[in-house]
Amino acid sequence: MKRRNFIKTVGAISALSLSPLLAAKIPKLKKSSKVLILGGTKFIGPIIVERLIAEGYEVTLFNRGITNPHLFPQLEKLQGDRYPAKGKGLTSLISSRVWDVIIDTWAENPLCVQDTLLLLKNRCKQYIYTSSMAVYPDDLLSTRTGITELESLPKDPLPQSHNVDLNYSVSKRIADTLVSAISNGCVLRPHSICGVNMDHISDNQRYWPVRIQRGGVIAAPGDGADTTQYIDVIDLASFILKCIEKNLTGVYNTFTTERFDAYLYGLKALSRTRSEFIWLPQEYIYKNNIRHYTDMPMWAARQVVKGTFTISSEKAIQAGLSFRPLSETFSDVLAGFYRNETNEYEFGVGNSKAGLSRAREEFLLKGYKT
Repeated sequence: MKRRNFIKTVGAISALSLSPLLAAKIPKLKKSSKVLILGGTKFIGPIIVERLIAEGYEVTLFNRGITNPHLFPQLEKLQGDRYPAKGKGLTSLISSRVWDVIIDTWAENPLCVQDTLLLLKNRCKQYIYTSSMAVYPDDLLSTRTGITELESLPKDPLPQSHNVDLNYSVSKRIADTLVSAISNGCVLRPHSICGVNMDHISDNQRYWPVRIQRGGVIAAPGDGADTTQYIDVIDLASFILKCIEKNLTGVYNTFTTERFDAYLYGLKALSRTRSEFIWLPQEYIYKNNIRHYTDMPMWAARQVVKGTFTISSEKAIQAGLSFRPLSETFSDVLAGFYRNETNEYEFGVGNSKAGLSRAREEFLLKGYKT
């Protein structure tokens, strides 16, 4: 399907998605409720800010004023840097000022989270941190199904300085542990965030909807009974408001779970092109050095990796986490893709870190005998 035709096809949904947060029905709190967002202008930040504004919160942003500084000109902005030695550091936060809620989405050196906790944890009623399911260690994800928030995490040491680079999982895990330890801490562990205005998300989330839009014979992994997990950024923002509304504390796994066949057929329903899935047995996939997660994004054989896509989010669902229809989430993903790319874009090669290239998929299908 050509880019212009696709845009016409999903135009109605995409147009609504420019400000979809206004439609969500969560009770408004008093306009005097004050929220400080550490960041707010990148990745999931703008969606959270939009939602808070729509619900009547008094929002203040703290950031460097460098990333998307044009956003939210009507809001108070405190300028500084999470790294104390850079620019103004945290000086604009050093005061006796208080907020009802602080929202932190930091993903780098966890000492920066420790710094803001020491400075702000007693100046707010609730400190919300967006962590990640990546905090669960690989050995646990490989061997256990139905992982819950009660699992003990490895005790990683704090880095010796703010200049130490840690991998994403370790950074998030340390920060997650720090926020979980305070009485007013609320920690969210999302999985594969995607959706509206997330044009820069990885090809992990973009591969399947785009591949199905292209049509033809499609190499699909396994028998369809494996599961996948992801969270629409709008659903994540809505749950953050639910956490504020209920003054929730503790840890919450935040994502939806879909059978892989339901996921792919749901994406197929978005397309006007003809396509056919050839379900390749996991033995054949692994024999041909096709990697789960990367070559076959959003997927792993349940017999090989038991936990990654079977983590329980029941606690969050019981607390009010809800999900937009798959069609809305991935119409937004597709619209974001076609804003920046064409159907000539090649997955699995060059700058793309996920998915099968056209040539590799063709080779895989030709070698398979049903």
